[in-house]
Amino acid sequence: MSEKTTLWDKLGKTDPAHTKSFQRGGGFRGTAIKPMWSYRRMTEEFGPCGTGWGINEPSFQVVPVGDETLVYCTVSVWHENRDQKVFGVGGDKVAGKNKHGVQTDDEAFKKAFTDAVTNALKLIGVGADVHMGMFDDSKYVNTLQREFAEAKADIPPPANDKPKSSASLKRDKAYEAVRDELAQDMLDVRTFAQFETVKEHYRNKAKENGWNQSFLFGLSELFGGYEIELQKRIEAENLSQHPMMAGE
Repeated sequence: MSEKTTLWDKLGKTDPAHTKSFQRGGGFRGTAIKPMWSYRRMTEEFGPCGTGWGINEPSFQVVPVGDETLVYCTVSVWHENRDQKVFGVGGDKVAGKNKHGVQTDDEAFKKAFTDAVTNALKLIGVGADVHMGMFDDSKYVNTLQREFAEAKADIPPPANDKPKSSASLKRDKAYEAVRDELAQDMLDVRTFAQFETVKEHYRNKAKENGWNQSFLFGLSELFGGYEIELQKRIEAENLSQHPMMAGE
């Protein structure tokens, strides 16, 4: 790491839980980063979208090619100040013919826009490990999974010197009780700020009750699952409220 790559190194690690595998024609396989993860990383680093970073108005170009119609999107993303921009280009197929006739995709403009934003963000390092092919190494991915699971829990070791044994916790049905309590708490969570409050509550309980490492690992997996659900919910709400992205 050098001073010139500080930002790149901060943004370059990707949580495997926020990626998905894909396959294109011809058998090409790869890993894609979920867009909301990229937006979350930018927000963590620079602040809310529109304040610390933002996306400028995109431009679209529709190109007929034979029996197909393609759409290309060009967009710029700024961070820290509005004159500090990087550009990205993305594309998708709007319409094409197959044995069933003409097929259209009313999501093509959204996909092209998302593709363009992702390509712009990678220029400052967002998801660099995926774009550099490092997710082809299973050992690297496994290491990241453990690292992010521990970070999501972010629960310190028990304050006492003798944490409860797994057998003791099972006898007390402590894990099941905490799992059910967490499920109830998450019903009212609608923002990441609320989620952090819930996590802080369980960090304090971990100290008070002497939960062991196996217990904490199980809790971190629950947190990871709830974080994914929360991101999906927020993404769906944002798309429904955004005029351009909602197709209005």
